[in-house]
Amino acid sequence: MSGRSRAVVAVLMAAGLFGTSATTLALLAPSAPGPSVAAMRLLVGAAGLVLVVVARGGGRALVGMWRRPVVWLMGAAVAGYQALFFMGTIRAGVAVGTLISLAAAPFLAGVLGWILREGPPGWTWVVSTLIAVAGLVLLVSSNLGVEEPIGMLLALGAGACYAVYTVIGVRLAREGAAPSVVLAGSFSIGAVLLLPAAVTSTWWWSWSGVAAVLWLGLGATTVAYLLFGVGLRSLQPGHIATLNLFEPVVATLLGVFILGEQLGMAGWLGAVLVLVALGLLGFVGSRSPRNAHAPSTLERIP
Repeated sequence: MSGRSRAVVAVLMAAGLFGTSATTLALLAPSAPGPSVAAMRLLVGAAGLVLVVVARGGGRALVGMWRRPVVWLMGAAVAGYQALFFMGTIRAGVAVGTLISLAAAPFLAGVLGWILREGPPGWTWVVSTLIAVAGLVLLVSSNLGVEEPIGMLLALGAGACYAVYTVIGVRLAREGAAPSVVLAGSFSIGAVLLLPAAVTSTWWWSWSGVAAVLWLGLGATTVAYLLFGVGLRSLQPGHIATLNLFEPVVATLLGVFILGEQLGMAGWLGAVLVLVALGLLGFVGSRSPRNAHAPSTLERIP
């Protein structure tokens, strides 16, 4: 298996772990407020990433990473994604908010990466992303119809934040920084920014709440983003964001088979389309040589 193939598999595995979040909350903490969940998840997940980096002897590199202004921008984007995603889904509805943020992220990441000279995402990415987004629309079609402009804008902002921290992460990794150090540095900054939301709720003061926080933080964040980091050096930002559309497929299937939710014919067709698109992107992308990358404007940021 080539390095690019391993990167594709790792990002898909990360997306699968991300997709367990909704089911975890439904089973263990159904009444937990969204912003507090996001904050606690980020706090525990960032702590896990920092511990992994320190255990690997990367403490000094992590301190150096915290001194870079661009990492603070990445950390703000991480916090912004978490906060805006939950705020958007609360106001516009889970289906619409998820659709807008996840559908917008691949396009925004691909275009932003191209602007910052990470290389054009390519026609395979364009076709596979269009197929995946069409599948995502079908996947959530039964819950569409909610129109809340502010919530939709918040969800779009979440997609933009995702694009920003993915593109910055790719650039830093290709400059030679260890992906785990990049992620630990930015996520710890994001956790500090969201700390007020973490301490204003007591939903996690129970065994089920603690279990939910530990899984969301360590499993669906620490482990997931260590896998996500494997893709930072080998894949174009838009490709990473498109592969992450596997997340809603996993979330939907867990809802059907574990929570007993219903999925109509359109939903099953949508899930198949997303999987076909990801298979296309993963297969063709893994057989193509990585684009050469010209210096970017971010390289001049200390």
